[in-house]
Amino acid sequence: MISRNYNFKEITINDIIKNTKYTKKKMLENDQVVKNIATLETGKPNEISFFENKKYLNYLNSTKVSYCFIKERDLAFLNNSSVIPIISDFPLLDFILTVKLFYPNSDKDTNEIDASSDFQFLKNKNTLIDKSVKIGKNFNAGYNTLIKKNVLIGDNVVIGSNCSLSNVVVGNNVTINDGSVIGKIGYGFKRIDNKMHFIPHVGIVNINNNVYIGSNCTIDRGSFSNTVIGESTMIDNQVHIAHNVKIGKNCYLAAQSGIAGSAKIGDNCMIGGQAGISGHLNIGNNVHIGGKSGVITDIENNIKVMGYPATNLKTFLRNKIKKDDK
Repeated sequence: MISRNYNFKEITINDIIKNTKYTKKKMLENDQVVKNIATLETGKPNEISFFENKKYLNYLNSTKVSYCFIKERDLAFLNNSSVIPIISDFPLLDFILTVKLFYPNSDKDTNEIDASSDFQFLKNKNTLIDKSVKIGKNFNAGYNTLIKKNVLIGDNVVIGSNCSLSNVVVGNNVTINDGSVIGKIGYGFKRIDNKMHFIPHVGIVNINNNVYIGSNCTIDRGSFSNTVIGESTMIDNQVHIAHNVKIGKNCYLAAQSGIAGSAKIGDNCMIGGQAGISGHLNIGNNVHIGGKSGVITDIENNIKVMGYPATNLKTFLRNKIKKDDK
């Protein structure tokens, strides 16, 4: 959705190394062009990524990227001959600086909108749609809604009043209710040279067919990958979905629940009201999470949990009965 910006020149791996802060600045003899940044999971040849968390060890050794920022102590984990390691004391921080080489404005949201004249029926509603937006059949929107750049909308989509959409692909038969904000940059800061930096965001939000989104929800665009809402998932009011979250098909999220960045939710899951799921977790298929639960570890398929920290539902109920009997 977002075009790269090379500042009118190609970016080579040695250009990247020169612009880092925490690598050893050892130039490579074979100074190849790097086409893009990527995650280990989705990367391709001639792209660059980073490794800093052993949770992603499988991706390190299956990735197709050509270059990877990695700590010297983690080289022992690298068993992928197609990856050229770039030694860094802080791989994520050097990766952030690299992302900004490719996408200089990726840590800022744009409020610019060049309003289209194609949607005359929305003019009296003070709803503005950027000229770049592509919209399918049977579209409608409420009052005071903004649909900004980098948006594709399918057929039979209804968007409520006071909404804001940017950097999002919306499938067919989707409803987005009043006050929801979709596609803004997410929350994340890193300190580099004693200066706080927003984590860059170059991904989008991908909303699949037949999704329902309640009022006053916030769904952040992806940072280094996309945020995804699976087909036929139903989201209640006041739900927050952070950057890079992947939600499967036929899920139900009750009001005021929140999912932290890069968590993955399987298919057919139910998340109760005010439940919270920590970042970078894997939640399996057919999982039920009770209201007000706090999930801080991965959950396997077909499990019901409740409480904080969330535990198996039967264990939670047994412990509650014991407390009540005292």
